[in-house]
Amino acid sequence: MKDLGDAKKILGMEIAKDRKAGLLSLSHEAYVKKVLCSTHMDQSKPVSTPLGVNFKLRAAIDEE
Repeated sequence: MKDLGDAKKILGMEIAKDRKAGLLSLSHEAYVKKVLCSTHMDQSKPVSTPLGVNFKLRAAIDEE
């Protein structure tokens, strides 16, 4: 065994750390691009997300 240092990529996810800000981010961008290429959709026209920027999700509460 040997120490290879901090992980940069694992299971297709890219890992970025900002220790000063205390942030850890994971990205599937490369995986998504690979899937788009394999399904021949990499040249498709992009569209914006249908939800508004300020849209908030909340748990549904059953009221009886």
